[in-house]
Amino acid sequence: MVRDINFSLYEGEIVGFAGLMGAGRTETTRAIFGIDPKEGGQIILDGNEVTIHKPEDAIKAGIVLAPEDRKKDGLCTKLSIRHNIALPNLDLICNQLGVVNTKREEEMCEQAVENLKIKTPNVDALAGNLSGGNQQKVVVGKWLARNSRVVIFDEPTRGIDVAAKVEIYHLMNNLKKSGIAVMFVSSEMPEVLGIADRIIVMCDGRITGELMAQGATQNEILSFATQFEKKIETNG
Repeated sequence: MVRDINFSLYEGEIVGFAGLMGAGRTETTRAIFGIDPKEGGQIILDGNEVTIHKPEDAIKAGIVLAPEDRKKDGLCTKLSIRHNIALPNLDLICNQLGVVNTKREEEMCEQAVENLKIKTPNVDALAGNLSGGNQQKVVVGKWLARNSRVVIFDEPTRGIDVAAKVEIYHLMNNLKKSGIAVMFVSSEMPEVLGIADRIIVMCDGRITGELMAQGATQNEILSFATQFEKKIETNG
């Protein structure tokens, strides 16, 4: 699905991935996170190669993903905020016998709610009852509890209202300010232009262009995003 993918991502930077549907952007995030197998290539973090065969490997390395379908793949909507944040972090809050340290769990969950400004009466509220923007914050909150270094968002604002979108933009910028590297996929070109520092454009499973967001235009992005169609027209 994707090939010849080669790009850099720096701490304190937001890189947006643009392209048309089927360009291979989501597949790229899934391969980096270890959901789908890779046939080759390297992932280098802090100058060292990171071997990722499954999501657990990526999480331990500090690379995490907020997936496109947050309700299906990112949350347990019938569980509380507390459990959604605690479950992927049991190794941090359990003792050697596997017993949960409730005080540590409470501190982790309360800190996530406070830091990300999750709007909820308490951490025991069901994740499924939150707004789309706050659900996205819970998805991110469980990863930040691990001091993750790279956060990948796949269509982070899809299906949420304008106010919630603004909250997600603030969240991404706050991650950037704290020195975290942010990669995000978006089908909305104004969103990519407004949030990203750099823009990487994909078409037909390949990277076809890279440009700085400042000064870039939607036409430039669209030109890179339709490289495959242009090739067909030329050959035809």
